[in-house]
Amino acid sequence: MRSWSEPVSIYGDASAADVWVLLRALRSPEGRIIDFECVSASPAREHLGVLGLLPTPGLRLLDEAPWVGECSLFDACVRVAERQVPEQERYGRSTPKGMAWLQARLAPCEGGLTLFLEDSTRRAAAEVALRRDRDLLHAVIESTTDAVFVKDLSGRYVLLNTAAARAFGRPLAEVLGHTDLELMGAQAAAATVAHDRAVFDSGQTATYEDADGGPGFGCIWQSIKGVLRQPDGAVYGLFGISRDITVRRRQEEEREQEGRFRERFIGVLGHDLGNPLAAIRLSSAALLARDTLTPEVRRVVQRIDSSAERMARLVRQLLDFTRARMAGGIPLRPRDVALDDVCRRIISELELAHPDRDIHLEVRGDCRGFWDEERMAQVLSNLVANALQHSTAGTPVSVRLEGLPSLQRVEVHNTGAPIPESLRARLFEPFHHSESAAGKPPKAGGLGLGLYIVAQIIQAHGGSVEVSSTREEGTSFILLLPRSVPAPSGTVEDSTSKLEQPGERCA
Repeated sequence: MRSWSEPVSIYGDASAADVWVLLRALRSPEGRIIDFECVSASPAREHLGVLGLLPTPGLRLLDEAPWVGECSLFDACVRVAERQVPEQERYGRSTPKGMAWLQARLAPCEGGLTLFLEDSTRRAAAEVALRRDRDLLHAVIESTTDAVFVKDLSGRYVLLNTAAARAFGRPLAEVLGHTDLELMGAQAAAATVAHDRAVFDSGQTATYEDADGGPGFGCIWQSIKGVLRQPDGAVYGLFGISRDITVRRRQEEEREQEGRFRERFIGVLGHDLGNPLAAIRLSSAALLARDTLTPEVRRVVQRIDSSAERMARLVRQLLDFTRARMAGGIPLRPRDVALDDVCRRIISELELAHPDRDIHLEVRGDCRGFWDEERMAQVLSNLVANALQHSTAGTPVSVRLEGLPSLQRVEVHNTGAPIPESLRARLFEPFHHSESAAGKPPKAGGLGLGLYIVAQIIQAHGGSVEVSSTREEGTSFILLLPRSVPAPSGTVEDSTSKLEQPGERCA
């Protein structure tokens, strides 16, 4: 017979974390077990927290640890001693510090049992937290409208939410355990299988967007896919999150179609208005050439000619806008140009229109290059006119030309209130109006295409446009032009083709 001083467990030797007590059953005269006496116990139990509340040798279980009766552990001891069948169970005990959980293993022996206890409070708390996190994650996955799924290495679905099953048009149970080939057929599943294979091969998370790259049929999906790895780095599956972007893509296509239609309409309108405006200007010019006009009639005809010229300028801007957006860029006719001569011509024209303003020109170095002369005149006219409009009355506007070894630098500078930071990102966008120096919108008559066309012309020449604007230093538009790159991004027209008449140049 086994000695009462040696703990034995059919579950194996006692763990270092276990507390054990060898209990002998105490019976009533009728033979019913009423308590247990501790025969022997593990040493140093006083340092083991709740486990140290078990009785020491010679003392009774219920007297020293009444809590075993409150949590039904005593009943388990009775069953094991009576039936001689081992049991294993977890018990909870309320303590001043909260709920304590004990893992109990009960091994029968002749006349009693050995009780092994392990404090599993931390493990139980971790399991509760894990279960809570799992339930929370499940709730999030089920609440989202995105299709969330996990596949094993064979491509079989091992997890998916309701949205993913709905995309397949099948109950969840009919999707789990099946591959895309089985669910959709070889042709429909080809893109999805190819994406999965690419993700497995690279081991990197990737995003796909197409009509065939997600679950189900008839939708445009944006899918994010990545691999799942074991702690040792081994890949064991693939996760995916697919969003149905069909409505968004259709709306984007509709907006693009509307934008193309609008730009095409603007181009047709600008082109068709050119002939009647030309007729008006020719007629007004013919009338102004007559010496028989009375002063009052001459003023009326001059107003007609001025208004027609302004309308013609707007039409040319519309045509330039259409060319930039729909015809591959603004057309250029590059040739050898002295940019300082062009600048002097533009300044003289603007000085006539603004007799109360000073425009200073500073030239350094060689300012010759291979550019479109009329387009560069258009750029300079727009920038200088813009500086006059948005600077304080009575202040000068300066134009600086600097010939660098491989570049031509042009700077148009004015003083006054700086350009608001909120407007700078949209400064070169079409149909954009900025505020004047006084904080008021510009006068009517412009389309907000001037700076947009400037940027398009400079880009067509292979150059760049920069702007700096502060209250202390004023506002500067800086152009950098290569000297020998004829329109790398624009449309180079044959220099022998019909040139625009000087009177038709856009200001």
